[in-house]
Amino acid sequence: MTPLQFLVLGFVTGANNLAVAIAIGALRESPRRVRIIGIFAVFEFLVPLLGVAMGRMMAAFVDPAGRWIAAGILVALGLWTVGAGIRREEIDEAIVRRLDSYRGLLLLGMGLSVDNLIVGFSFGLRDFPPVLLAGVIATFSAVFALVGIEIGRRMRRHWEGTAAIAAGLLLIGLGVATTLGWL
Repeated sequence: MTPLQFLVLGFVTGANNLAVAIAIGALRESPRRVRIIGIFAVFEFLVPLLGVAMGRMMAAFVDPAGRWIAAGILVALGLWTVGAGIRREEIDEAIVRRLDSYRGLLLLGMGLSVDNLIVGFSFGLRDFPPVLLAGVIATFSAVFALVGIEIGRRMRRHWEGTAAIAAGLLLIGLGVATTLGWL
Protein backbone atom coordinates (compact mmCIF):
# COMPACT_ATOMS: atom_id res chain seq x y z
CA MET A 1 0.00 0.00 0.00
CA THR A 2 1.40 3.38 -0.97
CA PRO A 3 1.69 6.32 1.45
CA LEU A 4 -1.08 8.13 -0.46
CA GLN A 5 -3.37 5.10 -0.09
CA PHE A 6 -2.70 5.05 3.65
CA LEU A 7 -3.54 8.76 3.85
CA VAL A 8 -6.81 8.19 1.99
CA LEU A 9 -7.63 5.28 4.30
CA GLY A 10 -6.88 7.41 7.37
CA PHE A 11 -9.00 10.25 6.04
CA VAL A 12 -11.95 7.99 5.29
CA THR A 13 -11.89 6.03 8.55
CA GLY A 14 -11.24 9.05 10.74
CA ALA A 15 -14.09 11.05 9.23
CA ASN A 16 -16.74 9.32 11.35
CA ASN A 17 -15.38 11.03 14.46
CA LEU A 18 -16.13 14.38 12.88
CA ALA A 19 -19.90 14.14 13.39
CA VAL A 20 -19.63 13.25 17.06
CA ALA A 21 -16.91 15.83 17.64
CA ILE A 22 -19.11 18.53 16.11
CA ALA A 23 -21.85 17.63 18.60
CA ILE A 24 -19.31 17.64 21.44
CA GLY A 25 -18.14 21.10 20.46
CA ALA A 26 -21.72 22.30 20.06
CA LEU A 27 -22.45 21.23 23.63
CA ARG A 28 -19.54 23.30 24.85
CA GLU A 29 -17.47 20.29 25.81
CA SER A 30 -14.37 21.74 24.15
CA PRO A 31 -12.60 22.45 27.48
CA ARG A 32 -12.30 18.67 27.86
CA ARG A 33 -10.96 18.22 24.34
CA VAL A 34 -7.55 16.83 25.36
CA ARG A 35 -9.19 14.08 27.41
CA ILE A 36 -11.75 13.38 24.68
CA ILE A 37 -9.23 13.26 21.85
CA GLY A 38 -6.86 11.10 23.91
CA ILE A 39 -9.53 8.49 24.62
CA PHE A 40 -10.69 8.52 21.00
CA ALA A 41 -7.11 8.09 19.73
CA VAL A 42 -6.41 5.13 22.04
CA PHE A 43 -9.55 3.31 20.92
CA GLU A 44 -9.01 4.21 17.28
CA PHE A 45 -5.51 2.68 17.52
CA LEU A 46 -6.30 -0.48 19.49
CA VAL A 47 -9.61 -1.49 17.94
CA PRO A 48 -8.36 -1.69 14.32
CA LEU A 49 -5.51 -3.90 15.58
CA LEU A 50 -8.10 -6.25 17.05
CA GLY A 51 -10.00 -6.15 13.75
CA VAL A 52 -6.85 -6.94 11.76
CA ALA A 53 -6.10 -9.90 14.04
CA MET A 54 -9.64 -11.22 13.56
CA GLY A 55 -9.42 -10.66 9.79
CA ARG A 56 -6.11 -12.50 9.59
CA MET A 57 -7.58 -15.47 11.43
CA MET A 58 -10.44 -15.54 8.92
CA ALA A 59 -8.22 -14.92 5.87
CA ALA A 60 -7.27 -18.58 5.58
CA PHE A 61 -10.94 -19.50 5.22
CA VAL A 62 -11.84 -16.84 2.69
CA ASP A 63 -8.51 -16.34 0.91
CA PRO A 64 -9.71 -16.45 -2.72
CA ALA A 65 -12.59 -14.06 -2.08
CA GLY A 66 -10.92 -11.89 0.59
CA ARG A 67 -10.81 -8.72 -1.50
CA TRP A 68 -14.50 -9.02 -2.43
CA ILE A 69 -15.55 -9.74 1.13
CA ALA A 70 -13.48 -6.82 2.43
CA ALA A 71 -15.04 -4.49 -0.15
CA GLY A 72 -18.55 -5.74 0.64
CA ILE A 73 -18.02 -5.15 4.36
CA LEU A 74 -16.81 -1.59 3.75
CA VAL A 75 -19.70 -0.76 1.40
CA ALA A 76 -22.24 -2.20 3.86
CA LEU A 77 -20.72 -0.16 6.69
CA GLY A 78 -20.81 2.95 4.50
CA LEU A 79 -24.48 2.41 3.60
CA TRP A 80 -25.35 1.91 7.26
CA THR A 81 -23.49 5.12 8.18
CA VAL A 82 -25.26 7.12 5.46
CA GLY A 83 -28.63 5.75 6.65
CA ALA A 84 -27.85 6.68 10.24
CA GLY A 85 -26.87 10.19 9.15
CA ILE A 86 -30.12 10.64 7.20
CA ARG A 87 -32.36 9.29 9.99
CA ARG A 88 -31.10 11.56 12.69
CA GLU A 89 -31.33 15.28 12.73
CA GLU A 90 -28.88 15.60 15.58
CA ILE A 91 -26.78 13.35 17.78
CA ASP A 92 -28.43 12.30 21.02
CA GLU A 93 -27.45 14.94 23.56
CA ALA A 94 -27.70 12.44 26.42
CA ILE A 95 -24.86 10.40 24.93
CA VAL A 96 -22.63 13.40 24.42
CA ARG A 97 -23.43 14.77 27.88
CA ARG A 98 -21.97 11.58 29.40
CA LEU A 99 -18.55 12.99 28.59
CA ASP A 100 -18.51 14.40 32.12
CA SER A 101 -17.35 10.99 33.34
CA TYR A 102 -14.53 8.76 32.16
CA ARG A 103 -16.99 5.87 32.01
CA GLY A 104 -19.22 7.75 29.58
CA LEU A 105 -16.23 8.86 27.54
CA LEU A 106 -14.91 5.28 27.37
CA LEU A 107 -18.31 4.01 26.23
CA LEU A 108 -18.48 6.69 23.56
CA GLY A 109 -14.93 5.87 22.44
CA MET A 110 -15.83 2.19 22.16
CA GLY A 111 -18.98 2.97 20.21
CA LEU A 112 -17.10 5.18 17.77
CA SER A 113 -14.48 2.48 17.23
CA VAL A 114 -16.87 -0.26 16.11
CA ASP A 115 -16.54 0.83 12.49
CA ASN A 116 -12.76 0.64 12.78
CA LEU A 117 -13.05 -2.91 14.11
CA ILE A 118 -14.87 -3.73 10.89
CA VAL A 119 -12.38 -1.77 8.76
CA GLY A 120 -9.50 -3.51 10.54
CA PHE A 121 -11.17 -6.87 9.98
CA SER A 122 -11.63 -6.19 6.28
CA PHE A 123 -8.01 -5.13 5.88
CA GLY A 124 -6.90 -8.08 7.99
CA LEU A 125 -8.31 -10.29 5.23
CA ARG A 126 -5.53 -8.82 3.11
CA ASP A 127 -1.88 -8.23 3.95
CA PHE A 128 -1.44 -4.78 5.49
CA PRO A 129 1.00 -3.75 8.24
CA PRO A 130 -1.34 -3.61 11.26
CA VAL A 131 0.52 -1.08 13.43
CA LEU A 132 0.90 1.36 10.54
CA LEU A 133 -2.77 0.91 9.64
CA ALA A 134 -3.86 1.51 13.25
CA GLY A 135 -1.52 4.47 13.62
CA VAL A 136 -2.85 6.18 10.51
CA ILE A 137 -6.46 5.60 11.60
CA ALA A 138 -5.78 6.88 15.13
CA THR A 139 -3.96 9.97 13.87
CA PHE A 140 -6.70 10.97 11.46
CA SER A 141 -9.39 10.21 14.04
CA ALA A 142 -7.69 12.47 16.58
CA VAL A 143 -7.27 15.26 14.03
CA PHE A 144 -10.91 14.99 12.95
CA ALA A 145 -12.02 15.02 16.59
CA LEU A 146 -10.02 18.18 17.24
CA VAL A 147 -11.35 19.85 14.09
CA GLY A 148 -14.91 18.68 14.80
CA ILE A 149 -14.89 20.03 18.35
CA GLU A 150 -13.76 23.40 17.05
CA ILE A 151 -16.33 23.43 14.22
CA GLY A 152 -19.08 22.41 16.66
CA ARG A 153 -18.06 25.12 19.10
CA ARG A 154 -18.45 27.66 16.32
CA MET A 155 -21.38 26.27 14.36
CA ARG A 156 -23.59 24.77 17.13
CA ARG A 157 -25.65 21.94 15.69
CA HIS A 158 -25.83 22.54 11.95
CA TRP A 159 -23.45 20.00 10.47
CA GLU A 160 -23.42 16.70 12.37
CA GLY A 161 -25.92 14.87 10.11
CA THR A 162 -24.11 16.04 7.00
CA ALA A 163 -20.78 14.89 8.45
CA ALA A 164 -22.21 11.42 9.18
CA ILE A 165 -23.54 11.09 5.64
CA ALA A 166 -20.20 12.22 4.21
CA ALA A 167 -18.36 9.65 6.37
CA GLY A 168 -20.66 6.91 5.09
CA LEU A 169 -20.11 7.94 1.48
CA LEU A 170 -16.36 7.89 2.06
CA LEU A 171 -16.60 4.33 3.44
CA ILE A 172 -18.57 3.26 0.37
CA GLY A 173 -15.86 4.81 -1.80
CA LEU A 174 -13.23 2.89 0.17
CA GLY A 175 -15.14 -0.33 -0.51
CA VAL A 176 -15.33 0.46 -4.22
CA ALA A 177 -11.60 1.30 -4.30
CA THR A 178 -10.89 -2.05 -2.62
CA THR A 179 -13.02 -3.86 -5.18
CA LEU A 180 -11.16 -2.19 -8.03
CA GLY A 181 -7.82 -3.11 -6.48
CA TRP A 182 -6.79 0.49 -5.77
CA LEU A 183 -6.17 -0.39 -2.11
